[in-house]
Amino acid sequence: MNKTCGKCGGTMAVGVIVDHSHGASYPERWQKGEASVSKLWGLRVDKKAQLDVQTWRCSRCGFLESYAPGVP
Repeated sequence: MNKTCGKCGGTMAVGVIVDHSHGASYPERWQKGEASVSKLWGLRVDKKAQLDVQTWRCSRCGFLESYAPGVP
């Protein structure tokens, strides 16, 4: 699938934004709803409701466009 940049018309390539956590690397994920934070445990997450995020980058201007395809 080829995408064209909505900002400058350049060619976009698919990639992933990497999340570094506790010595490991993971793809960025999206979860529906507002953030719920616990003072003891940090951000509350529902892994079953998360989607991997695809990010497209324009080779001309560097614009990033992210999508979370699929159904949680």
